[in-house]
Amino acid sequence: MWEYRPRSLEEFIGQSRIKEELTVYLTSVKKRGDIFPHTLFIGAPGLGKTTLARIIAFELKRELKLTSGPVLDKPGTIAGILTHLKEGDILFIDEFHRMPKPCQEILYSAMEDFALDILVGKNQSARTIRLSLAKFTLIGATNKPNLLLNPLLDRFQLTFKLDYYQDIELKEILKSVGITWSLELSEEIALQLAKASKGIPRQALNLLRKLREFMLYKNSSIEGPLVVTLEDLKEFMALLDIDDWGLTPEDRRCLITLYKDFKGGPVGLNSLALSSRISPEELESIYEPALIRLGLLARTRRGRILTPLGRKYLREKALSHVSL
Repeated sequence: MWEYRPRSLEEFIGQSRIKEELTVYLTSVKKRGDIFPHTLFIGAPGLGKTTLARIIAFELKRELKLTSGPVLDKPGTIAGILTHLKEGDILFIDEFHRMPKPCQEILYSAMEDFALDILVGKNQSARTIRLSLAKFTLIGATNKPNLLLNPLLDRFQLTFKLDYYQDIELKEILKSVGITWSLELSEEIALQLAKASKGIPRQALNLLRKLREFMLYKNSSIEGPLVVTLEDLKEFMALLDIDDWGLTPEDRRCLITLYKDFKGGPVGLNSLALSSRISPEELESIYEPALIRLGLLARTRRGRILTPLGRKYLREKALSHVSL
């Protein structure tokens, strides 16, 4: 997918406020000839955190080193990566919150003083040696900033929270990538695909990839662009069991479970996830936000509840099999 990702902020669709702010900082860094400030991107998976880090590196003509929190499970591993960074390099750590606390702590001096404190020896003979590091930029990406230590959060000079995308923004992404994949999408078809993408570009592109495979299956000739008709889209959505609201089988299962097992709520996240046969992480980051934005589910202090619109949806789709 890298070849289809934008290489500049101008090509990046969505997140307009973040783009405007990043433009200011990129321009300033270029004029000063300095390194980019340490930056933290917060948002659900698939919203473009890695893409924005890649754009920053590309715009500044700096080398981008990619890694993830689960890999950095020991202080020695982090030390090895930091000591091999060159002046101006950008280190991107995905799933930043999954780093153990000792590993987060080792970043304090590295981010603030560009130095690494290493403990040598044991007991009374133990002493600390400080190693100088090249000036680098750390970019972290997380959807759970509450799991990061406060002193570490304070060392990020820039923090951005990525929003879920509007359908019209996803539509433009789908049409743009569709052209590169030789798929011709009308405005209406692109918009229907966007509605089924839950506000997440990655899911929109995954859906588009499946549509391309479906169109290649249906068409004997692959010369020229494949024109997607409304009938093609209807067959494709039926194959994936996605309805006209853009809801998937998992979405519907959440709503049905909430109504039938918990009488519409309130119910806690873990209980709803367990009964719906969906992991709490997936429910919280993928399914729940879309259902909330559609007004079908609400999150209260006491737990998740089915809204009046959610009850209406179940009644119209005849999914509850009981009187609503």
